Amino acid sequence: MLTTMDALFIAELNERLFTHFTGGRWRVPLSQRHLPVHRASGARFGQIVCAEPPDVTRALSDLAQAGTPAPAGAMGAALAALAEPLAALRAEEGFDDARAPALIPDPPPGNAPVVLMTAADMPLLRIGEVLIGLSGRGVIWKPAPRASASAHLLMRHLGPMAAGRLALLQGDHASGVALADAGQGKLVWASAAPLPSGLLSRARTLG
Repeated sequence: MLTTMDALFIAELNERLFTHFTGGRWRVPLSQRHLPVHRASGARFGQIVCAEPPDVTRALSDLAQAGTPAPAGAMGAALAALAEPLAALRAEEGFDDARAPALIPDPPPGNAPVVLMTAADMPLLRIGEVLIGLSGRGVIWKPAPRASASAHLLMRHLGPMAAGRLALLQGDHASGVALADAGQGKLVWASAAPLPSGLLSRARTLG
């Protein structure tokens, strides 16, 4: 039982996981390729819909029409308030963020939107800090499938504060390739693991 979690959020998680966050709101994906996601116990959280090129195109278009995000201090306070429920959900996913190494970002130069891809074992509070720091230029975030539930919780709180400058597209490796192809050299791979093949020429590694 996730005693520190919003009971309604957990009850609706199976349905929530189907959606992507773009243009400042939760939207039905344009693709139809499903992927189940599980708790560490093996029980299913639900299914995500893997982003494909039309979803990426829509997210980029939404970023181009975005407004001005809330001040970093306000977004940081919202992130800090998530520490306990996020830790509980991460434990359900099988991760202890307190034991994971901190991610020190080195964003790519320029003002263009960034495509951020994160491994499942990356600390979500630290990823939240990265999202806040890059929200002024716009971010499309694709977390690893095993972190889908906690990523959804994080975006539920930060996304509405970003005036459309934060997008969440769920998906697998094929989704990552679609994002990399559209990222025009602004892909950031946040993981202690090696970059997946096929993305080497497109990414900038954080860490």
